[in-house]
Amino acid sequence: MQDGPLEKAREVTAAREPLDALRALVDLRRELDEAEARHVEGALHEGRSWAQVAEALGISKQAAHKRHAQRIREGEVATPPQAQRRLLVTGQARKVVELARDEARRLGSPHAGPEHLLLGLLRDDHGTALRALQSLGVELGGVRRAVAGATDERPAKVNGRVQISPGARAALEDSLREAVRLRDSHLGVEHLLLALVKDSHAPAGRALAQLAVEPRAVARRVHDLVGPPS
Repeated sequence: MQDGPLEKAREVTAAREPLDALRALVDLRRELDEAEARHVEGALHEGRSWAQVAEALGISKQAAHKRHAQRIREGEVATPPQAQRRLLVTGQARKVVELARDEARRLGSPHAGPEHLLLGLLRDDHGTALRALQSLGVELGGVRRAVAGATDERPAKVNGRVQISPGARAALEDSLREAVRLRDSHLGVEHLLLALVKDSHAPAGRALAQLAVEPRAVARRVHDLVGPPS
């Protein structure tokens, strides 16, 4: 049976020879890093956001993502068997879908389409998708105008719950493929954005094109932030 972190810590404090202490310290650091990575992945599987993980670690979200995302994506962290059964949708991604429904209602549409999902991403208060879009100058007001079109007509009142359109469902399914392609352990807002900009002729792509933003540039910016497919 291998020594655990507590035993390694005792070796560090008990060592009289400085080099022996340093070797024990290296082993201890390695075990703690591996334990931290396992618990980070476990938290993501349970639907926790990178912001929550970062807060628990006492570091910035960017630092947490940089430290762990690539290791998890490349499979260097052992995934518990129960976590391999399904890929969890983050609470942040679920919230974006509800925001998309709200945007559709605001614009007088009884169905939330891919373009409304894009608006939902822009209403998110944090996240990789929002950062990628804002870095390219994409703002909520501009996309709303592009989606609504140049009209002065008052949006129709929508009664009842706004439904998810077939196009939006297809985008949500594509976001799952993006998460699998990136070998991520969760489905988040970044995967949804990648799915929305895959087709420049789809509603979300057309809305971005009206703002002179190339959908492929959005995908590149997302990959700059989270890393390319392995």
